[in-house]
Amino acid sequence: MSHRSHINYHDNPPMVKARTVDRASEVGKAIFPKCKTSGYSALREPNFEILRHLSIGLIFHTMIRKDFERVPSAGSVGPCQARRRRQTLSDSHDFVTAAMKMRNRYLNVLEASLTGTLYGDAPIDPWTGGKYDPNKRALGRDWPGLAQTMIGSARMRNLRHLCETVILNDVLGDFIETGVWRGGACIFMRGILASYAETQRRVFVADSFAGLPPPSPELYAADAGDIHHTHAQLAISRKDVEENFRRYDLLDEQVVFLEGWFKDTLPSAPIQKLAILRLDGDMYESTIQALNALYRKLSYGGFVIIDDYFLAPCAQAVNEFRNREGITSPLIPIDGCAVWWRVTDLANHD
Repeated sequence: MSHRSHINYHDNPPMVKARTVDRASEVGKAIFPKCKTSGYSALREPNFEILRHLSIGLIFHTMIRKDFERVPSAGSVGPCQARRRRQTLSDSHDFVTAAMKMRNRYLNVLEASLTGTLYGDAPIDPWTGGKYDPNKRALGRDWPGLAQTMIGSARMRNLRHLCETVILNDVLGDFIETGVWRGGACIFMRGILASYAETQRRVFVADSFAGLPPPSPELYAADAGDIHHTHAQLAISRKDVEENFRRYDLLDEQVVFLEGWFKDTLPSAPIQKLAILRLDGDMYESTIQALNALYRKLSYGGFVIIDDYFLAPCAQAVNEFRNREGITSPLIPIDGCAVWWRVTDLANHD
């Protein structure tokens, strides 16, 4: 499988499976009226609640029109009725295409806002001099001043592609990120679920919400001398992350916070199955603890994303874990920093 997305997100958004029709009657009728009463003026600025409702509502409003699924045989209707049936089919196709483009537009704008590319958000890291560089932001090479994620556009596109893949292929399980900073990647995952009207999956938001832990070289020698814990910019409170979710109208019962050090929260986390496991813990300790606690909960066909594989301690933890578990699925690079692989071994993954 290529690491490059097979989906052209600007022109050819992925198709909705037929099973979506089953949800249409109840959910679509509830959502679509909210769009019609919003008014054009509300859309002049990015309004994520309205865009999301438009995206989902248009899909459902369209797909509950099931006339074209019950087209009778050609000999049982007159020519006028046959023409109307053909027109219904054509109109339905046009509406579905428009619905897909609307969802695609919502997710594109959501990504741009979360990364700060929408408004050229200036960075706060010690090495870029506070000047916004779209190339650095695309590759996640700076720390945004206001935006909710620092992983950059390339890794956000990868996250979207893998999330949509498990949704469209019915890979069972929730989504989790371990190490969330301001919550941007988790917000994006929740937005993707909302745009597909996925109501059964949850997004787990795992973090200490107090920055990274001081290294424990007596237990994890690879972390000796690590200084991540000294960066105050990396310590974002749970309250602030919750508020970021709320601003995008995406804080609800499908978002579950796991607050504390990974060694204390992940082994007992209330997770049955995972479809997406995204690790962003920088250190050997954070990486190996997340893999040990969560990897066996991944469904067959699910994905692991390692955000910090370019850091030697993180890469060492990943390589040692894969060797120990006999994982042969190839590591696919994303942007020179992060990698991912798909769960292809049936052992312990059903």
